Amino acid sequence: MRLRYALLPALLGLATACSRGTDPHPDNAAWRPLPYGAPALAGFSEARFASAQVGWVIGGYVADRYQYSPLLTTRDGGATWTRQNLYPMTLNGFRTLAPVTEQLVFAVGVDPVAGAVGAPSTPASGQAVYKSTDGGTTWQLLPGSGFLGSFRLHFFDDQTGLSFKNNWIQRTTDGGASWRTVFNPAAGNWDWVQFPGPTAGYAAGGYVGGGFAGGIFSNGSLAKTTDGGATWQALPWDHQYINSLSFVSPAVGFTATFPDQHLYKTRDGGTTWQLVNDQLPASGRGHFFNEQEGYFTNGASIFYSADGGLSWQEQYHTTPNSQYPASINSLDFPTPAVGFAVTSDGQIIRGTR
Repeated sequence: MRLRYALLPALLGLATACSRGTDPHPDNAAWRPLPYGAPALAGFSEARFASAQVGWVIGGYVADRYQYSPLLTTRDGGATWTRQNLYPMTLNGFRTLAPVTEQLVFAVGVDPVAGAVGAPSTPASGQAVYKSTDGGTTWQLLPGSGFLGSFRLHFFDDQTGLSFKNNWIQRTTDGGASWRTVFNPAAGNWDWVQFPGPTAGYAAGGYVGGGFAGGIFSNGSLAKTTDGGATWQALPWDHQYINSLSFVSPAVGFTATFPDQHLYKTRDGGTTWQLVNDQLPASGRGHFFNEQEGYFTNGASIFYSADGGLSWQEQYHTTPNSQYPASINSLDFPTPAVGFAVTSDGQIIRGTR
């Protein structure tokens, strides 16, 4: 779900508020905020890690400082962070990241020339793909012929990658120099992407909006590839918007829907789905490690299940540190032992298991 659904943060917050514990930071909490230096930032949108030690955070900004779009990098598991101002290399920072290794990272930003005021309109709206081969220290703007823009990237290596925007899926086999559309169904909005195997992958999302007679309209979409993204097929899905996608193997996976807060499970690669839980306390940014252990977020809370999603316990609840809400915008587990979350009010949170 992207920013066009302005009503969703409030709805997610209401769902979370019903399940909060009394102490947001119990003595045995596995999650703790990390210091990252001054000035304090707001608006973190994504944390992506290539390993337990090396990762990046994007989306931060300082109010009234237009020419400041920092990229935060850690190489010691979040103990220390360095900052790099991405302006004027790209306008307003990076939109999404796709690390392949600790050194090779791809990102989507706005080309300062193609995205400038008065520049000719393009299908990509000025967006372009950037590449780093030194862990984010330096970046190269890629040619991107045929690129339509992107809300999410996935690269397998330095040559082959996928881009997801609305109902388009594009593929490159020359390192981002050129792109071609490989899937464009009538409906899609591919907000979540996962490859649980070398060639088996899934894309999910859908649409959430206000209904004509009030209330919320929600419709989900699901697609699958078995050849590394070269071709895709739509899978049957007659449930609501897919708010989380998490496969533990190419055949076994979980989805969570919004706003009905349902958890589903497949054992046959997405062909059929069984309802696991119809009263989830959270449904966002799900991550299952196996068929028993998993995490979800909603609003300002992180929830954990040890019984395959039948029951959930709130492990962490954020405390706002500014005038901005402390909504969790990203949850990333580079290994089963450590995870990282970032919030809209500028917090980086590390969890250990």
